Amino acid sequence: MNCIGTTAKNLRKTIGWTQSETAKALGVSNVHLCNIEKNKNQPSQDLLDRYRQLWGIDLYIYHWCESGQINKLPVSVQEAAAELSKAWQERIEYLVEHQRRDSDLTCLTSDS
Repeated sequence: MNCIGTTAKNLRKTIGWTQSETAKALGVSNVHLCNIEKNKNQPSQDLLDRYRQLWGIDLYIYHWCESGQINKLPVSVQEAAAELSKAWQERIEYLVEHQRRDSDLTCLTSDS
């Protein structure tokens, strides 16, 4: 079973951030973030809000989009659920591209 911590870890890695960078940006210790990502602790509502502020992503909705079974939903909501899942994937792709551009700019300015 995929848990919210695993989703947080996969999201962080997909975006290309280290655990240390993410912990610092979220205002938590590396140990605390590690425990969340290993599903030893659940993120508090405050921490979930900080994820949303940092990346514009609700971890629980993203988790469902990644691991939910759309075909098990009532037929009347399957299309909407599929569209929601697609929109979240597009958001992740945007964040990954944005992260790459920021990294490229950092390399260009540090080479000067």
